[in-house]
Amino acid sequence: MLGVGESNSNRQASNRARLSAATRTAVFLMIGGLLAVPYAAVVLWIMQLWRLAAANPLAVPSGLLIGAGLLAVPSTLRVMRTLERTAANELLGTALEEPAGTTRLADVARGALWFLVHLLSGALAVAVLGFALPTLAAIVFAVFGGGGTAGLAPFTGQMLPGVGTVEATWLLTAAGLGALALLIGVASQLQVWAVLLLGPSEQAKLAIAERHARELARRNGLARELHDSIGHALTVTTLQAAAARRLLTTDPDKAAASMAAVEDAGRAALEELDYVLGILRAPADGPAELPDRLRNLVSRHRSPGPPAELRLTGDPAAVPGNVAAELYRMVQEGLSNAAKHAPESACTVALEVNGTAAAGSASLTVANRIPTAARARAGGQPLARTAGGRGLAGLAERAVLLGGTFSARESDGMWQLSAELSWEGGKR
Repeated sequence: MLGVGESNSNRQASNRARLSAATRTAVFLMIGGLLAVPYAAVVLWIMQLWRLAAANPLAVPSGLLIGAGLLAVPSTLRVMRTLERTAANELLGTALEEPAGTTRLADVARGALWFLVHLLSGALAVAVLGFALPTLAAIVFAVFGGGGTAGLAPFTGQMLPGVGTVEATWLLTAAGLGALALLIGVASQLQVWAVLLLGPSEQAKLAIAERHARELARRNGLARELHDSIGHALTVTTLQAAAARRLLTTDPDKAAASMAAVEDAGRAALEELDYVLGILRAPADGPAELPDRLRNLVSRHRSPGPPAELRLTGDPAAVPGNVAAELYRMVQEGLSNAAKHAPESACTVALEVNGTAAAGSASLTVANRIPTAARARAGGQPLARTAGGRGLAGLAERAVLLGGTFSARESDGMWQLSAELSWEGGKR
């Protein structure tokens, strides 16, 4: 019974959605009908000019030219296409985007054709409401009211003079039903026509796809930035807070030092968050002050073991911004892993830069000695990277995107992160 109730509820929701869609389509047609009223007046005006054609041969051509101008000017305006696109999205259920860049002549022509479709479909809706439905209602009442078609003689005689009542009744019935069927068919295809005539061209679709790809890449980049920066800060904070808790009663001075490290990590996290949000607001090439940023990062690395050591060779300031940003994140991830898995071991960061800002390469190594306990658990076998984290995988992806290489492996009792990146023309 519960399944039947859910099925009925879904069916009722579907019926309401269809009714709502039909109502919105009817509103769209009524808007078209209202827009068609001034043009109907122009048509009547041209018909009046037709009567003057004998006296003035230029009357009809002039009227047609003016009428065409009144139709062409609004239909070719960009603001009119924007309004029509908004109306189609809100009332016909489309999801048309406003095209960027310059407007081509083909787009103007398609927009003008859609405007004409809107006018004609609205005029058809007005004709059905004002003529077809009342005519059909009059015929039904006359035939089924007991009076037969005889009561329709005055009406049919006025509508179709010179035609018999029965024949006129059939003709009017066929015309009314045909107009109603045509309106239903047109209304059912409006959404399709809107996409064809107001939607983006093939060139615009390609531009939209490229824009979406850039936005997706930027979001993925932001996700990596947040993972690396905030994840590093949280790792340091957690380790130092745990150390402070253990040392609180036995060595208050070291506990206080650990809490100071937590404070420093919090401030650094705020700085990193501001940097990442700056990338989101306005993409920049990256941190140009790579040496200073690396020195600050290494100086903030706190662990029970020896302090981390930074070795810089060449000119790190010559590294382009986008490559510098990735090198910084790699060092950050390496230090975070060292603090997490080998807190008692020394950690060394070595960066060698060759070349200039125009063209060059950078070789990075972040190494720490593997703890004896970890090697004992591995039984003397090479250590494997543990699953579950996205940090190292993200760094490998970054290196590949820059056309470089990245590895994380054991080498001579050391856990070592290595990267080779290069650039040309000041960027990669």
